[in-house]
Amino acid sequence: MHRPIEPNPRTSARKRPWVLAALVLLAVVALARSLVIVDQTEAVYVTEFGRPVRLLDEPGLHWKWPHQSRRGFDKRLQLDAPPPREMLTRDKKNLEVAWYVSWRIGDVDRFLKAVRTLPDASARLEDMAASVLAAELGGHDLADLVKVGEASALGGLLDAATARIGEQAEKEYGLKVVDVRLRRLNYPEEVRSAVFEQIRSERRRVAAKTRAEGESEARTIRSAAERERTHLLAEADADAARVIGDGEAQATRIANDAHAADPAFYQFLKTLETYRGALDNKTTLVLSAESDFLRLLTQGIPEPSKSAPVTARERQKKAPIAAGGQP
Repeated sequence: MHRPIEPNPRTSARKRPWVLAALVLLAVVALARSLVIVDQTEAVYVTEFGRPVRLLDEPGLHWKWPHQSRRGFDKRLQLDAPPPREMLTRDKKNLEVAWYVSWRIGDVDRFLKAVRTLPDASARLEDMAASVLAAELGGHDLADLVKVGEASALGGLLDAATARIGEQAEKEYGLKVVDVRLRRLNYPEEVRSAVFEQIRSERRRVAAKTRAEGESEARTIRSAAERERTHLLAEADADAARVIGDGEAQATRIANDAHAADPAFYQFLKTLETYRGALDNKTTLVLSAESDFLRLLTQGIPEPSKSAPVTARERQKKAPIAAGGQP
């Protein structure tokens, strides 16, 4: 019979440090796998062989069993801008619509069961938003959507679309939709040039009509202004004639009063006025020695009491003779 081989004490002593090191390494690995760090921007699900076990929603340090795994979900706001799609309005206008959707994970349990990944959620939201926007656009005419200001129905359409998409996405996928807005609303590329030309033609027609209406209104205003001008000028001429008549009557009354007060002096002033009107720098006078005008220039004003009254015939004889032969 063979005797059993006894272990060598020296060999066992050499193996103990390696075993201890292996145990320490396993302990460190187990500790590392048991540690879960949750960031404030995410929610973490602890899974066991792929089955969700526990949700860690609070940021900080957490623990789990080493054989369990962690799966993080980003809780930050996501922004999807899918490529544009063609949609029809109620008046059968084909439009190219581009939009964006901002959303975040609201219910991690439902999200994990329904879509599991962010790209899948984006794809589901794109199809959902396209369907809802197409339905909303189909209930409005294009003219109601492209108005400027608060009269446009576009704001109400997008609010209604946001509410519908948010309700459906939260119910089915656990997603919280924050906002749905349009990036672009335009005609398709293949018909854009023809549509723009049609719009230009329509604008030219409206502009021509507006100019015609403006010219007609301008003629009416000018005609009314001309009538008003004629009326005002007639009234002004009548007022001027009345004022002139009153002035001439007052001047005549003043002249009569002056003549009655001193006939000789009045006659002298009238003579001077007559000469002032008849003479200028180019007039040559031929005066007789007995001319009153010459006597006036050489002797001055005669005394009214000493001067004999002069008849009209004598004044006519004594008037100066101008170069043209007229007195």
